[in-house]
Amino acid sequence: MWSCGVILFILLCGYPPFGGRSEDEILKKVRIGKFTFEPEDWDKISEEAKSLIKKMLTYDPKKRISAELALADPWI
Repeated sequence: MWSCGVILFILLCGYPPFGGRSEDEILKKVRIGKFTFEPEDWDKISEEAKSLIKKMLTYDPKKRISAELALADPWI
C-alpha cells in the first residue's frame, strides 16, 4: 500500500512525496514519514484523494490502510 500511495501521489502532482538532495536525505524523510501537500500543486486535488494518500502513506504498517479498505475508499 505504501508504494501505491507513492505512485498515486506522483500521478496527481508530478513529483514524489519525499524529496531531497541526496539518497540519504530522501531516506531520512521516508523513515520519518512526513510529507506535505504543496498548495500550488494540490489546491485543485480533492480532499478525498488527499485523505486516501494520507492513509496509504501512514508510516506504521499496522495503522496503514489495507488494500481492501483502499479499494472501498470514497475517492476510488
